[in-house]
Amino acid sequence: MNLDKYLTCFENCTLRHLEALAMIGLVVDVFLENCEKERFNRLVVKLFDGRKITSMCYFDEEVKHSVKVIKVYIDLTKKNNAIGKLQIVDFTDSNL
Repeated sequence: MNLDKYLTCFENCTLRHLEALAMIGLVVDVFLENCEKERFNRLVVKLFDGRKITSMCYFDEEVKHSVKVIKVYIDLTKKNNAIGKLQIVDFTDSNL
């Protein structure tokens, strides 16, 4: 599946964007990177196709909370064997 036209942010994304990618089953891993400013971190998520997406720098407590949220979504998609199985439906070709 080619997601290029659906992925809108690859660097300096919001935490909410990364959480949404995890929620729809595209994220397989998440980890922290330190930022230049003390007590600030960024998230890096690895997608099922190997690409990486980074967040902006946020206060470390916000980032830690997002890591927990993303890990819950990763665990759910693993349990349901759904990682990378997002189906995009095009209603323009439908007779609805």
